Amino acid sequence: ATPTPGSREALLALAERISRITRSQPAVDALPQMDIDQLQHRAGEAVATLNVAAADGVLAAPPMESATPALCALAVECIKVVERAELSTQLARLVSAGCEVLAELLDPRTREHRATWSFNWLDETLEELSDQLDFLALEVYCGLGRLEGAVLESEELPVVMDPDQDAFGSYWGSIEHRQALQELSTWLLCLVFRALSYGAVTARNLMEFANHDLLCLCALLRGLLAVRPGFEEGLPYDTAELQGVALHALCGLTAPELAFPHTAESSSDAADGEDDGFPGALEAEEGIESQNRILGFYLEVLCAAIVETGVLEEALNAALVTARGGVTSESVAVGSRFLSFMGALMIQADRAEPSESGEAEHPALRLRVEVERRADGLGMLLEAILAAGFSSASQLRELAVSCASLSAALAAQGSPDIEDDGFTLACRELVHQCVASGVPQGRDMAVTLAALAAIANNVSVMEASRVRLAELAGFLSAEECQRACRKLTRVDCMRLPVRGGPAEALSIFPVLPPAAPLGGVAAPAPPLPPAEAPPPASPAPAAAAASAPGLRDVVRNAPRELRCALDGKLLCDPVVSPAGVVFERSTLARWLQTHPPQCPVTGQPITLADCQRSPELRRKVTDWVRGSGRTKEPKKKAR
Repeated sequence: ATPTPGSREALLALAERISRITRSQPAVDALPQMDIDQLQHRAGEAVATLNVAAADGVLAAPPMESATPALCALAVECIKVVERAELSTQLARLVSAGCEVLAELLDPRTREHRATWSFNWLDETLEELSDQLDFLALEVYCGLGRLEGAVLESEELPVVMDPDQDAFGSYWGSIEHRQALQELSTWLLCLVFRALSYGAVTARNLMEFANHDLLCLCALLRGLLAVRPGFEEGLPYDTAELQGVALHALCGLTAPELAFPHTAESSSDAADGEDDGFPGALEAEEGIESQNRILGFYLEVLCAAIVETGVLEEALNAALVTARGGVTSESVAVGSRFLSFMGALMIQADRAEPSESGEAEHPALRLRVEVERRADGLGMLLEAILAAGFSSASQLRELAVSCASLSAALAAQGSPDIEDDGFTLACRELVHQCVASGVPQGRDMAVTLAALAAIANNVSVMEASRVRLAELAGFLSAEECQRACRKLTRVDCMRLPVRGGPAEALSIFPVLPPAAPLGGVAAPAPPLPPAEAPPPASPAPAAAAASAPGLRDVVRNAPRELRCALDGKLLCDPVVSPAGVVFERSTLARWLQTHPPQCPVTGQPITLADCQRSPELRRKVTDWVRGSGRTKEPKKKAR
């Protein structure tokens, strides 16, 4: 029988498993003998203390406090392996087992039992391991990145008769290694989530855990979301709940305040939820243009992280499983939250411009290509949400706004000759349902109608819906009509994108004079805002910087050692060639696609596989960006 998670029996089996791993040949080959001896000593010590603590014969009970110090010491030794050797398959399992020990001790079901302890061993251990856990997150990201080209579909492997030329062994080894790293991601995030408590996990504290490194965080989240609870062994008993927490945190990464990690928290949410959402203290110190520029940089890096790590596919699958798991308000909320997350990112694609070569090099445009490939999956998610219904008018409003952004992105990416995708068809059903049943009146009605008009235009059903949408718009006051029109004509990231311009969507809203004041005559109606803002004669420096291709192009004063040797721009995902030359991985990959397989600096033969990712250099880049890199000018003190 499988031992109860968190019980003495489970921890005893885990300590014995660690002992077996340390005796395996791959571990013996990778680690110094002194480290092997220390690990085996700690494992034996943990087994002995657990046996003493279980002398009463109740193995199913949580471990006594007397066994906890030995278990924590064993976990520390396992996790510190990450500093001593590269994470091979076997060492990844060893480090994963160390995280599992601490996660089992933090099992939410034993919280009351731990409250009786005289000393908080777990907090002390986590404090001791803080640097190792940071480095471990980077190592997992780099390890998964190295495997992205090695893990192939088995159907793509050629059938050969000579065993020496058969690539299946290498293929399976890569699959096994990736599974070990995904299991490590799962137990590492399980440890972090349990240390925080599931209800307290947010995008903000996960960003702090990952040192504000979006690539690293998205890689870890993908590792957790990729595992299949119930089909794979060695996972936490509550993996499905962990994935729900991870998905919730991922969807929170578009929050504007995350672009300003060094700004003190301030300013509550806007009353109607439509303001830009920037921290009030920052708004007092910096201009709106500067805030938008920094926010644009952050969202651009987030788009790149989602594309590079492949987290989109796994997150979509997790959202689909949740939405289809039952017709509940929670399932609708999860699906709507994910569509809102994607909609916020597609706003960036609507504002981005392709390169001169026509390639989608901008991260938001690359993400839009990935979204198009998964349009049918997004359509299934929207269908599940529509089948469950809406619990509030605000939920319908948020869904309509996100669908407007996504439908505009797919309309821009698609071709008239291509058959309509699943998301486009589901958006038509959304418009049809709202037109047939009406839109709830209230404070959300104006923005909901504006979003529905944008969707109708983007999915080519405006002519069939125009009359009914205009009837619904007739219930709006003059101020609400102005509010809806502003939502369609804004020039910032809060605008509802409409393919071909907002004129068709604006046509459903009547121009009404505002209500007359008591005892007076109604003032003339203010004019509608223009559909397109006129271009400024001489853009300000901050606005000009906002139109630059990206963060790596704008940050020009980076130290030489933090720049790519090929294009001279700030590194995001650095790799080091055998000759010691540092490149941005994506830049080198594009260069090798169009040039002979030679180093652009030394001229020596080179392939992308020869260049290893450098977590140490990534950490230096992250520290520089978080520190002096963003401090261009000293801030003026408020009087």
